[in-house]
Amino acid sequence: MAVNPRIVLSEQLKLPARTARDVRAACNPRIELAGNDLRELREDLSSVRGGDRIRRMEECIRGALPGDYQVQLLSGHPGSGKSTELHWLAGELKKNNKDNVEYHPLVIDVQDYLNARDVQLPDFITAIFTAILDDPLLGKLVSTSATAKKIWKDLTAWFNEIGITLEAEVPVGNAKVKLGVLKSPTVPERFRGVSHKHIMSLVEGLNELLQALRPPLANHGTDDVVIIADNLERMERLPLPDGTKRTTHDLFFLEQLPLIQEVAVHLIVTVPVSLHFTQGRLRQAFRSPGDVVLPMIAIRNRGTDQPNEAGVAALERLLARRIDFDVVFADKAARRHAIAESGGCLRDLLKIVAQAALMKPELRLTQADVDAAVKEYVGGMERFLQGKGYLRSLHHVVRTGSFPENFDDDLRQLLLHELIVLEYNGDTWFDVHPFAKRTRAFRDAGT
Repeated sequence: MAVNPRIVLSEQLKLPARTARDVRAACNPRIELAGNDLRELREDLSSVRGGDRIRRMEECIRGALPGDYQVQLLSGHPGSGKSTELHWLAGELKKNNKDNVEYHPLVIDVQDYLNARDVQLPDFITAIFTAILDDPLLGKLVSTSATAKKIWKDLTAWFNEIGITLEAEVPVGNAKVKLGVLKSPTVPERFRGVSHKHIMSLVEGLNELLQALRPPLANHGTDDVVIIADNLERMERLPLPDGTKRTTHDLFFLEQLPLIQEVAVHLIVTVPVSLHFTQGRLRQAFRSPGDVVLPMIAIRNRGTDQPNEAGVAALERLLARRIDFDVVFADKAARRHAIAESGGCLRDLLKIVAQAALMKPELRLTQADVDAAVKEYVGGMERFLQGKGYLRSLHHVVRTGSFPENFDDDLRQLLLHELIVLEYNGDTWFDVHPFAKRTRAFRDAGT
């Protein structure tokens, strides 16, 4: 379950934070920016990411001809700030002062509806339907819809087949509670067993429901719906038990998800950064998908140990919105050290500062305090990397900014998915996460 999205830091804390408690709250990466926080705490990082990718996603939607619905795939490492940018995009789509067109963005945090580590298309479409029913505006508009009633009737029948009883009436406003069983162990697999053969019926039902929504939406002064599905990239990448080299990512993102193109709606979904290396397959599966990558922030220059001053400065601005530097850090060197140890991963930067504040409540953090906090996260990397045959290849990545020639594609996807290797912008290059560089396994492989 995601952390309560109603937490608005700027309403509950005096920012920038000056006490250890407030620093930990302000740097809690599990609290997604919402409401006033998007204006107060979001830092525009487009200048160090190679352009405003999120703005281009908006322009693709606003510039589409009637009936030309866009499927846009947003990839990026966990902790790169995708959720913040998607909430920002949702706010921009609501504005009608650009082209006199106002959208109703339906932002779906998949973790609120499903086990995000294990998703297939029947449960994903059910989650979209659930989110529509619970949306304050859309739920009211579909409450008497014949299409909504039909979809709900089908769902109740399928759940009944696996021994779960749902009420007969469409549960507008509390559908997430009624369908929360999809987060329970064993239920998703059983649900798919009975619903998968009806998948096209689900796709068609969702399409009909959205078509039926448009006239009443227009009466409310809103031109169309945009569905934004966040946190799908958290899905575990596991081999399928069919003897092939296919993975759960292949099954959902490349085989099942493209079916949703039959739904007439602008759709944005987050996908694992590792799929960025299967662009050929993505282009085959989707009709001209918008494949957007949100890279990490480069904090050193490729091929050198010299800091990337633009990247470091951008992350300093981001941190300065949340914490008081003069109180939290002993000096500038300690602050820059925290940034360097994050590898440009926004989530890890916040984790380092929050952990250091927990370990030293009096603050005035030094470089040694930052190192002590980082050690708390190195152990997991150590266990993951010990004994791995690719450790020497990681040194090649550090030296060159690229993977070795003929490096196994499945292994490359794994390293990116697990944040062992990070992707940066510019000419697209890679580096090993500083946490991984600190492990004995990595150091010993370089001797």
